[in-house]
Amino acid sequence: MPDFSQIIQGIRTILQLIFGNNVPKWVFPFIGWLLLIAVALCALWGTLLVLSKIRELWAQNFWPLFYNREQRQRSLHRMYFADYIESELERLGRQEEWKDYRFTELEAEVEAEGQRKIFSFIPFLQHTRSSLRREKSLSKALALSQERLILVEGEPGSGKSIALRHVAQKMARCAKSSRSTKSIIPIYVNLKELERPNGEAIDRNLIEIFILESLKRIKDRDIDKFLDDEFKLGIENGTWFFLFDSFDEIPEVLSSTEADATIRSYGDAINDFLHSMNNRCRGVVASRQFRGPKYFGWPRFVILSLSKSRQWQLIHKANLKREIENELVGQLETASNEIHSMASNPLFLNLLCEHVKDGYPFPSTTHVVFETYVQSRFRRDEKRIQKRFSLDIPQLRSAAENIAFCMVADNDLGLSPRREELKWSMQRFEMNVDDKFDTILDALEFMKLARSEGEGNTQCSKKFTFAHRRFQEYFATCVVLRDTSLVSPFQLLTDARWRETAVVMCQTQSISVLAPMLEQADQLVSLLCSTVLSDIDSVVKKVLDERQDTSTEQRFILDEFPWPPRLMSYRLLCSVAV
Repeated sequence: MPDFSQIIQGIRTILQLIFGNNVPKWVFPFIGWLLLIAVALCALWGTLLVLSKIRELWAQNFWPLFYNREQRQRSLHRMYFADYIESELERLGRQEEWKDYRFTELEAEVEAEGQRKIFSFIPFLQHTRSSLRREKSLSKALALSQERLILVEGEPGSGKSIALRHVAQKMARCAKSSRSTKSIIPIYVNLKELERPNGEAIDRNLIEIFILESLKRIKDRDIDKFLDDEFKLGIENGTWFFLFDSFDEIPEVLSSTEADATIRSYGDAINDFLHSMNNRCRGVVASRQFRGPKYFGWPRFVILSLSKSRQWQLIHKANLKREIENELVGQLETASNEIHSMASNPLFLNLLCEHVKDGYPFPSTTHVVFETYVQSRFRRDEKRIQKRFSLDIPQLRSAAENIAFCMVADNDLGLSPRREELKWSMQRFEMNVDDKFDTILDALEFMKLARSEGEGNTQCSKKFTFAHRRFQEYFATCVVLRDTSLVSPFQLLTDARWRETAVVMCQTQSISVLAPMLEQADQLVSLLCSTVLSDIDSVVKKVLDERQDTSTEQRFILDEFPWPPRLMSYRLLCSVAV
């Protein structure tokens, strides 16, 4: 307890320093009143704060004690369903050798848009502010955001999926311990599994059906009954939180040559689902920036590249020897632009740490890092694969490469094909289909380079996907590097599915090998320039005839010219042409 006599004496000393020995008589009563008002305000604030906490505890823990029998049953079923969601997310993490506690220590930092709850000095009052801001973690940004629908963007390997699953696990953990029928339960949905039946419209009904099918993939009567009873009610009450992952990996978006229309259709469908009549739920859509739904004006949360300090944190958590850790940090400072840039990517930096931990020299290209990582994974599990599946490593690796190639080259497969579809595709591309095809897929899943999606009724109907799209791109690229005739130069330069392969070829192949691709690039650029320049005079003349103000010429060219499809960086090209 404070010694009030000492406090009073201290105040007297201060006043004597100000006024000398002649302290006015009104000063002490004035200070007393100020202190009394301050104490009263603090007491009022403390009382309101306690009341707000009591209200929260009442709603979450005490009010459910007064539920009737039906409400108690609903509460128990919701807790059971939240536990089911958490266990499914944990199962998914085990398939990918991912541990939530590791991510918790280094959450994704984001640049966020839209309305955000801000601290209010007075409890019970909610304040919001709309601004562009930086948040230390995605889970914090989502918790504070007031937006209904949020677009999460990030580069490949930046941690979009991990961040969404981490947020979903935290929310599910809270929901399964809450007895309230109003608790928010997350629903994590991976859109790369979305297959549209022939003739089916791309609309909100398609999205709703897909969500329900995803949740009912495990044949559990209690889960089926719960969703039949509660799904529509949860939509009306706003007690679901939808997390849509991998928008850019929707099969039709991947296979579309003119992706804009397809992206808009699926974006509209998700938007309509979350804003349909009686739907009060919030939602998040995660996508690569390339082929993402950027047309809708949704508030964006952009996952930022790792800063220097966060890179050092991640390196330190890799448990490298001190001398190796110091050497790696030093070499990153003088690395090539490609390696230096990719080191800000969490996936690549983790693989780079594994690369140097295994004793390999500092890499010259990113492809080398993926190569050594995959080699070490095969070498690590070689004896287990031979003992458990009776497979040798060269046989398994060759199959993985052929499978990945077919998944990229075949427009009809997508990233999560059924095993029987994958087998037929390999036969169409005249790839060797081993008699132990299903055993090979099981072995890749055992190594956690791949995983099963969904619960098929038979072995052939099970879905197969690589643990990360980067691994699929790596294996497919290995096939093309062995035989460049498998993919035409035109495809490499214009088809987004082969973009990473084209980059690796430019990094690793000789000029003689790249000659056809360079020749094709020259033809495409020449054709593009001639198309633009031949039209530009007539277009400018037309607009100048319609507008007397010649200052509009440059703006019209930049903003209104009918640019050819697939034109990248068209503003730069235009500025050069003009």
